[in-house]
Order: sequence, then C-alpha cells, then structure tokens
Amino acid sequence: MPKAAVAGPWSSKIRQHEAIAAADPDLAFDLHVLSGPAELAAHLAARRDRTVVLRPEISDDTGSAVLVRPGAALPEPEIRRLWERGGRIVAHDHVPGTPCFVNGVVLDGTLRLTDVWRCFSLEEGPRSLLTSVVNLAPGSARERELARRLAPVINSAGLTEGPVTFEAVTDADGTVKVVKFAARAAGHPLPHLCSLLGLPDQAAALAGGPQTLADRPQAPGFVADYAFVARVGGRLVRFEGLDEIRALPSYAGDIFLPTPGETITVTTGEGGAGAILLRHRDEEVLLADVEFCQRRNRAGVFSVTP
Repeated sequence: MPKAAVAGPWSSKIRQHEAIAAADPDLAFDLHVLSGPAELAAHLAARRDRTVVLRPEISDDTGSAVLVRPGAALPEPEIRRLWERGGRIVAHDHVPGTPCFVNGVVLDGTLRLTDVWRCFSLEEGPRSLLTSVVNLAPGSARERELARRLAPVINSAGLTEGPVTFEAVTDADGTVKVVKFAARAAGHPLPHLCSLLGLPDQAAALAGGPQTLADRPQAPGFVADYAFVARVGGRLVRFEGLDEIRALPSYAGDIFLPTPGETITVTTGEGGAGAILLRHRDEEVLLADVEFCQRRNRAGVFSVTP
C-alpha cells in the first residue's frame, strides 16, 4: 500500500484542514484539535455513541488513524502511541463512504488528475486496515467530479506547479470529504500500477504536460493489489486456500508471499503479511475477485505455530 513521507509547509493536518475549509466548507470534516490526554478523554466521553477517528497532527506515513468505536474498550496502547509521536491529535466523527486516493499534478495553477483509486479495507479493532486499491476508469464521471471538487483546495493552498495527492471519502450521494492532502507524488505501488495499465503517473504527466494526460487510454482495464492480514504472528505452516486464490479470473501474480517455515508478524499497519496482483479488462470481474479475497481475508489465510 502507498507510503511516502509527508513534508513541507502542509505537513500539519490542522493547516490542511484550514485550507480545505477555506476552499469549500462542505469538503472539510468537523475537526477537533486536542492538545492533551484530558482534552481527548472529555471529547471521547461526549461521543460514546459514535465512531471517532483520531490521527496525529503530523505523520510520516499512511495508516496512522486510530478508531474509537462505540461500545468497545478504549484502545489505550494505540492512543498512547499517538501522543508519543509528539504534537497534537486531531479528531473527527467517522463519515461512512468509500475512501479514495486521488493523485494529480498542478500545471500552470490548474489541477489535472492522473490516477484515482478506490480503497478496500478490513475493520480490525481500532484500525481500518487497507487491503486493496482499484483504479477508476480515466475520464469517468466520478473522476471528473473529483477534479472539479478538489480544484479549489489547490488554489486555497497556493499550489501552482507540481504533484499533489489527496485522501478523500466519497459516497453515492456525491458527498466528498477530504481527509488530507500533500504536495508530493503518491508512494509505492501506485506508480507501478499505473505503468501496468499504460497510464501516465504524476512524474510522466509533469514531464509531458497536459498533452500526456489528454492522450490517456479511456479503457485501460483495471488493476489492484491485494494484501492479506496476519492476526497471529509465528512460523507459517500454510497459506489456506492459496490455490483457489491463484485460480481467480483476475489473478496476475504474487507481489510477495511468505513460504512455509518463514516467520510472519501480526499486521498492525498497511501492506499485510502477503500480497497478490489482480488485473482484468472487466471491472465487475476484478471487483468480484477483490470481494472473494476480502471474505477469505476475514476468515484468515495464515496458519502459524508460535
């Protein structure tokens, strides 16, 4: 799953939120900035009936969110680690929808999207573990709408040239909420997945200008990576049902998979303990295979001994 350092003047999620809200209040979460444990405890006590998302003000990778769910025990170790990063914690109520990675470039002050990915995840305790990304078709109505809604953010932030990446949540009613943005290129494996589709990534778009994006194939097909979660660490005995997974219509190869006898660790962030590549011309076929993997992943695929 994509990971890249967040640096520069927009590293603070608080500053990002201010720019997002100034561009379009409807794009912004109702964000609360918490400066200490007592403030956080009071905030959570007032929201026992809903899921609250906590993030460090500044983080150096994706997957840093902690979810405090109604009726569940407070995830004290995870919250403590958020404070150990230093700085403040930002909180907002969970907004249901489809998370997306939206990547693009700013050319002469205009936002042009290069690649958009819908995200799939598994809910595991206080974490939402990213398992897969699937590309949207270039030039689709959804991509055009995201470009229109996000363009004011780059203007509000004063971005005039270079790569930009967003994490957003969308729903069927057209609501868009921006989780965060950064003036940088997307991390691995998104540029590689673009190359598999024959799509220009951000670097290619910057080198070739608007014409490169205008020449994008309108039907390049669909590709996904899929990561499997390890809930127990230890020495791998077997990967349950691997033959079935490799027989899926969209299966296109292993990215990395442990072999029996290897030691695997519990998945706490992104990437999982093993990952495969899925690729198909038919979006419905690929999405069905992602859902198959999701079901297998929920049931557990790694058999281990301590």
